[in-house]
Amino acid sequence: MYRLIVKPRAINMAKDAYQWYEEKQPGLGELFLSELKNCYEKIETWPAAYTEVKTSYRQIVLKTYPYVVVFKIIKEDVVIYAVFHTSRNPRKKFKK
Repeated sequence: MYRLIVKPRAINMAKDAYQWYEEKQPGLGELFLSELKNCYEKIETWPAAYTEVKTSYRQIVLKTYPYVVVFKIIKEDVVIYAVFHTSRNPRKKFKK
C-alpha cells in the first residue's frame, strides 16, 4: 500500500465543498466526505489504475458529486494536489 499525502490546497478545497454542501442541506457535506474518503482508500490501494490526465498527474472521479481528485504517484507516496469541482477551469486543477 502507498502512503497518502494530502496537500493543504486539496484539504482546503475539500473543506470548501463540505461547507457548501452542508449549507445546502445538513448531512450532505458528511456524505461528500464519506465518498471522498472512499476515493482516498482506492487511490491508496491501487493508484496506477486511474487515468493519467497530464504528465504524471492522475485523477479519480467521485461517483455522486461533480469532483475529481488529482494526484501523482511519487515512489512509495501518492500525493493529492486537488479536490476539484468539474465545472471549473480544468487548467487550475494542476496548480500546486
